[in-house]
Formats: sequence, structure tokens, C-alpha cells
Amino acid sequence: MTTSTATQFIAFFGATGGCTNACLVHTLKAGFFATALARTPSKLTDMLLAQGLEKSIIDTQLTIVKGDIADLLAIKSVLTNNNTFESTAADSVQIASQIISGIGGTPQMRMSLSKPMTIDNPEICATTTKNIIQALQEIYSAHPSTTQHKPSIAVISTTGVSDVREDVPFGFRTFYHVGLAVPHRDKKEMERLVSENASSTGVFRGAVIVRPSLLKGDQSVKSGKGWQKLKVGKEDKPAVGFTVHRADVGQWICEQVVKTGGESYFGQKVTLTN
Repeated sequence: MTTSTATQFIAFFGATGGCTNACLVHTLKAGFFATALARTPSKLTDMLLAQGLEKSIIDTQLTIVKGDIADLLAIKSVLTNNNTFESTAADSVQIASQIISGIGGTPQMRMSLSKPMTIDNPEICATTTKNIIQALQEIYSAHPSTTQHKPSIAVISTTGVSDVREDVPFGFRTFYHVGLAVPHRDKKEMERLVSENASSTGVFRGAVIVRPSLLKGDQSVKSGKGWQKLKVGKEDKPAVGFTVHRADVGQWICEQVVKTGGESYFGQKVTLTN
């Protein structure tokens, strides 16, 4: 599966997950080109076909790179549409215009009153972000002209991690602040890394941090209520609610970040809820 290296494209990490998969479906349906990292490419292809995408769209608009978030070479291939090492010429490499990252771990319960829930990889979000940053730094070093076209990044975080305003309903606060303390620590570190590297001297030209409330449903774009029905807030005035559908979060990211470039949300921590 290949796309034209002369065409702008959007890089996806975590595309076999709910919100990000839904965003990728809407992105491809809108006619954009994309790349995606997947440990099992056939799994991602099957998910997209199950979403109703035509195989011709997948074949012509999407490049799937086999690998995981620990594989820097695979990450660089996603960020450059497999073009990083095809030539040493500085102008031969095109970098993604946007990065969408929704990497997450699998929740696991444990016998602990203070921290009853963890995830299979408790640092997966921070590790992914660090590796994306390192990959971009290496691309910029090898191909200096790419620094003129730095990508923006949108990451999927969560409510319950704000140091500014409480954004979780009262009835959920113990669950969020005690039960989810371990995965939320990872989300906060991811947010810190993204924010620190979204500046004139950083690797990203801008960043949007998306904080959905408790996610429900799967990635099926037919099962959501629609992105326009979401309540949207920012960190100093969050939208507070109990749950939000994964498909709606993915569609919102496509409509408000992918299609527009996301500039109006750069530097913001956007809360989404039903």
C-alpha cells in the first residue's frame, strides 16, 4: 500500500484503537492521504473494511507500516511515508503535515486499595511520544530542509488530569483520581512532552491535546451520535460530563483538527463529552 510522496499526508499512531481508528476512517473518506503504524497490518485493513471503506480507498490513500512504538525506524517510515532513507538528498523527504496519536494500553486490575488499576504498559503514552520526538529529531538532523515543514500533533489524553480546573463529575472523582491514578500519570507525562515540544524550537509546529471524558462504545463510525452533538470545553472552562463515544471523538478530531489544520486549537487542552 503506497501513497504519492508528492502528496501531503497525515501520520496515525494507535489506528487500531477506537478513537483513532474512527478518525482515520473519516480522514480517508474525506479524501486525505495517510500513513499508519500497525503491529499487524492485516488487522488494521480488516477493521477499515469492516467500517465500510472500499478497498480501493485503502490501497490508494493509506500506507500501513508494520512495527510498534519501540521501533524508531518504523516510526520514521510512518512520519515520512517510507521515504526517509530512499535518498540522501535533503529535498527528497516529505514529512507528514499532521500527527494523530491515540496510543493506549490495556487496563488491568490488581490487588491494591490505593492503586487498584494499572495498564499492561504503564508508560506507553509517554514512551510513544518520546519516540516520535526522537524520530523527528533524527529526521531533521538527516534532512535539515524538513524543519521548514514541521508537523502538528494531536494526542488523545483524558479528563481527570488537569491541574487548573476539575473536569470530572463528582460521582466519578474517586474512580478517576484513585482508581485511574497509574494510567493518568502516563497521560500527564505525555501531555508535558507534547506541550514542551510544540514551539518554535520544538519538533512540532503546534499541538492539540484532546481530553475526552470516560470513553464508551467502539470505533464504529455508524454507532456514534455525531461530533456536532458533543460538548466542547477548554482547560480553564471544561465541558464536564460522564461519558463520550469513541466514534464521536474520532470524528471531532477529523472535522476540527485534520480538515482545518487545527491551528485554532493549538496550545489548547480540549475537553469533549456528551
